[in-house]
Amino acid sequence: NGIAIDLPSLKQIDSIKLSLIEKLKERGIDQYWNVTSYTDYELTAPILQQLKSDKTLFSLIAMIILIVACSNIISMLILLVNDKRKEIAVLQALGASPLRIATLFGLCGLITGFLSSLIGTLAALFTLRNLQSLVGFLNFLQGHEAFHQAFYGNVLPNNLSLGALGFVTIATIIISILAGVVPAIKAAKIRPSQILRSE
Repeated sequence: NGIAIDLPSLKQIDSIKLSLIEKLKERGIDQYWNVTSYTDYELTAPILQQLKSDKTLFSLIAMIILIVACSNIISMLILLVNDKRKEIAVLQALGASPLRIATLFGLCGLITGFLSSLIGTLAALFTLRNLQSLVGFLNFLQGHEAFHQAFYGNVLPNNLSLGALGFVTIATIIISILAGVVPAIKAAKIRPSQILRSE
């Protein structure tokens, strides 16, 4: 017999456990109670550790996807610079400074990153709103539960973390700006005399 306490986050286990032990000691009844957390059991400790490792792995995969997406932005802008060499040369001949040309293509990277972040945020909101339907579809495809109740509970959490969303959005925009630097420098180094002579 005993009392079970459910916590919203595994991170709170240690602090709540220590708090309970201190309260029991204050009342002088700690010898009658044994406070044991779910992570203390030999069976569950490796499972919880594996879940933490999986979470870290998924975060690394997300960062790799973000880097690949930004490399695509670099490729797109370099192709744009190569395609618009004549127009860039004309702008420079009309008095546009290399800094303004570089700023123009840097803004292209910024706008691309911002739009990508916006689309990604909308897709994330759509996924969270329809999470249970998507889980049901995965269960149907695999023929068994994709997320077992023993590990994830009866319902998957679908709360949006504003901190994580803000971090990813800002990181995407910053990386997009950095991705636009290389094409911007390439565009700024174009010499209008050579381009216009070849045309």
